[in-house]
Amino acid sequence: MENQPKKSLQNIILSIIAIGIWAIFLQNAGIISTNQNVRVVNTIDADISGSVEIDNTVDINIEAINGKRDAFYDHNYDGNYNRIPVYTGN
Repeated sequence: MENQPKKSLQNIILSIIAIGIWAIFLQNAGIISTNQNVRVVNTIDADISGSVEIDNTVDINIEAINGKRDAFYDHNYDGNYNRIPVYTGN
């Protein structure tokens, strides 16, 4: 009969663990709502008007992009060469 208090404490602890696991499961399933009200404390006033000017040319490494030194590549190795696409800003 000495083990009776020990077993009952063990059953209580296991029951608490089981309830906790089920609570997490039900929260993840969306059955138990977990909405939290979040308030933003810091705000930033920013002026994002203006323009960007590029006066120089930008050097690119065609060989790193294409694997070859020319700007054309044979995509399917069928003899039809395609030009590497270039964005001109238009």
